[in-house]
Amino acid sequence: MSTHAYVLVVLRTLNDPIEQDYVRALRDKGYPIQFVKNDQDPLPILLAHPPIAACFEFDYPDLKGLTDLRQAKQRAASVPLLMITQAHSESLAVWAFRTRVWDYFVQPVDLVRLLTVVETLDKLRQPTASRAVARKAHDVSNQIPPEARLRCVAPGGPQAQLALAISYIEQHLHQKVAQAEVAERCGMSAFQLSRLFRKLTNTTFQGFLLEKRITEAQRLLANPKVSITDVCFSVGFRDLSYFTRTFQKYVGQTPTLYRQDLLRRGTFTAPLLPASSRSSASIPDISRQTLTSPVDFIHD
Repeated sequence: MSTHAYVLVVLRTLNDPIEQDYVRALRDKGYPIQFVKNDQDPLPILLAHPPIAACFEFDYPDLKGLTDLRQAKQRAASVPLLMITQAHSESLAVWAFRTRVWDYFVQPVDLVRLLTVVETLDKLRQPTASRAVARKAHDVSNQIPPEARLRCVAPGGPQAQLALAISYIEQHLHQKVAQAEVAERCGMSAFQLSRLFRKLTNTTFQGFLLEKRITEAQRLLANPKVSITDVCFSVGFRDLSYFTRTFQKYVGQTPTLYRQDLLRRGTFTAPLLPASSRSSASIPDISRQTLTSPVDFIHD
């Protein structure tokens, strides 16, 4: 199957698509772009005219869009797929790499990295490198992440605003997260954002943020090679004693005792990663990303 010198962009957005910066960057580098709209099946194009890469673009990934991506990988296994998404969680990233996407990007896209990836794939598409590009179809019972069950509302709707806020929190968990800045990104005041969190999560914005930090700290503490001080700073705390007090308040014991309990039980694993996401296949280091609340995954 010969590869054609263009990049395919498969739109699987719930909101009206707009041309993204990465598309303009690819054009500026001389790559022709072809689009597949939301209501179009990408498989005929992938099979008849395989591109350098196919970019599956999501805003809020849903069941149908993720199913399309998986079917594309299974049916057109030799085409490298890049997943580009606005809403993000660790479970989504794990699912993507288990589906054998070539790379995974969160908007705003790191343009330098994306262009480097496409340039590499363009070189690999030469006949002498075709065997290196080809990847065997991965037939696994990989389950689509739970958040895909929720179809987000129109732009500016409460669920969409909450998803945007949570996505920002998860991507910046290792640093200071200001409520006013998150509110501005969501197009509302800090007071409105607080009310939104109270209504849809039954907790305040600050309470939700702290719970996310502590949940991530629990996951990192399960790795005996990471010091407690490193855990403290990795989840956004800047004072070890405050981190210890907060952790004890939420978990019921200090980080040191929590880690000792894990050692006694022999459970130095990542306890918050759903069992259905674990695989012997290697996946990228996403240690600073967090999971959404564990719920049953969908089977298809």
